[in-house]
Amino acid sequence: DATDWRVEFPLVVLKPDYESEIPGLVKACVELGLTIIPRGGGTGYTGGAIPLYALSALINTEKLENIGGVKTKRLPGVDHEVPTIFTGAGVVTRRVADAAEHAGLVFAVDPTSADASCIGGNIAMNAGGKKAVLWGTALDNLASWRMVDPEGNWLDIERLDHNLGKIHEVDMVRFQLTWSDGLSEPGERILKTELLEIEGKRFRKEGLGKDVTDKFLSGLPGVQKEGCDGLITSGTFILHKMPKYIRTVCLEFFGNVSHAVPAIVEIKDYLDQSDSTLLAGLEHMDERYIKAVGYSTKAARQERPRMVLIADIASDDEDAVGLSASQIVQIANSRDGEGFIAVSADARKRFWLDRARTAAIAKHTNAFKINEDVVIPLPKLGEYSDGIERINIELSIRNKLKLLDDLETFIEHDKFIYEEEGLNSDPELNQVKQKMSIDLIHGLREKWGQMLDNLDGPLSSLLERHDHLEYKYENIFRALQSYELRISWKKELKEPLHEIFSGREYQSFLLKLDQIHKNTLKSRVFIALHMHAGDGNVHTNIPVNSDDYQMMQEAHEVVARVMSLARSLNG
Repeated sequence: DATDWRVEFPLVVLKPDYESEIPGLVKACVELGLTIIPRGGGTGYTGGAIPLYALSALINTEKLENIGGVKTKRLPGVDHEVPTIFTGAGVVTRRVADAAEHAGLVFAVDPTSADASCIGGNIAMNAGGKKAVLWGTALDNLASWRMVDPEGNWLDIERLDHNLGKIHEVDMVRFQLTWSDGLSEPGERILKTELLEIEGKRFRKEGLGKDVTDKFLSGLPGVQKEGCDGLITSGTFILHKMPKYIRTVCLEFFGNVSHAVPAIVEIKDYLDQSDSTLLAGLEHMDERYIKAVGYSTKAARQERPRMVLIADIASDDEDAVGLSASQIVQIANSRDGEGFIAVSADARKRFWLDRARTAAIAKHTNAFKINEDVVIPLPKLGEYSDGIERINIELSIRNKLKLLDDLETFIEHDKFIYEEEGLNSDPELNQVKQKMSIDLIHGLREKWGQMLDNLDGPLSSLLERHDHLEYKYENIFRALQSYELRISWKKELKEPLHEIFSGREYQSFLLKLDQIHKNTLKSRVFIALHMHAGDGNVHTNIPVNSDDYQMMQEAHEVVARVMSLARSLNG
């Protein structure tokens, strides 16, 4: 997959050309005692396609790329014809979206990986995307899908009485399940049938746009099972009609994140009350993602924004969509933000380009990261962002304290004799400089450690006075979060050390100090957020080096804290 995680090579990789080959392959693998791993486009960042055992067979579905044209058909229980599209499991998501767009329609499943992910994975993972705020995830948009079960038989699942909208809004959702002999054509020799009825509210926790916690989904096969209960081979999706006029709004926020995040709820509430304008997409990037994707600030400011929101709004009334776009910009203005509106298709596409580059967050760890798919009730997003910021501040301070430990060990135990262009340093002077640097480190350890231990304490409790901040921020955490109070390795440690060890004879020594900093920084754990903000689906990502065991352990401890935070907010 898209990570650098490798455990075992599979015994065999199977690449069927046709859907009809898969039942026989599954039966043969079961008879041979092989673990079966379905694989689509290989875009996953969670290791789902990585064999854990040598006796594994990886079945790659990328050749199942049959895609039908857009067809209107009468769905069971629906009293009018509905535009649909049939697609094999190996079809790249973007191809389906393009086919729908060519017919003047919209394919609602729109994950960030759309240019490489495949339909089979979209179904198995219940993929969403920026359009989920309007039309839901893969599950909401499936009319039917086919899979091969662990016994090598066909299983067809058909949605009955489709509401053509979000599935959790239906009182009772019904699916017709049909198993047929895998040695025959699908549906030719029926083995059994079942009518599966599920209360709509069971699909999502109340207040959440997506619920990824319940993998079982009351026994509904295939969807959200990540390939564990069978292998998706094809699916038929309903398509939608986008209103005639669309505006893309890019909002850049420069103030405190806790002050900016409530804009998400305000924008959604404003558009939910509109009779003529729809919110067709709302995406969020935090400061770390903004930096990682190389975001170019649109506002006439010299700083990067702390948060960016990108929204699609649509209406059949051109005046109404223009008025709504302007109102959204005003909402941003009230929260230290600036807004920009794109009208043409090309300009709108440029606004969305950064959102497609979010994989860059893990560039420094060779694309390896721990992914947490968290869903938070919209009114609680501000508290969630605050909680993540606090964890990040703690992790950053701990990493700097580790740097102090590593530098102290190096300075105390390594000999101070370095040659640079034939010059030797003075041993007696070295001892003086050694003591000065150790004293500096001890002072910073006390100062930084006190901040870490008293994040909720007032600024007046700090060892150094910050009179200009004491009445501005309620505690040390808020001051650090704003960047007005900083813990700077460069100003507080690097620059003083360079002053202590000035002179050509110490250049090699200083280079080694810089290398220690780089090595320590490389192992720093942090959390980055980007979210489908319209439905509270927050991608909470922790880039890690898979060969750094200590870093992996620390990251897993962070995972527990994040999950605890999400649950405490009813997410």
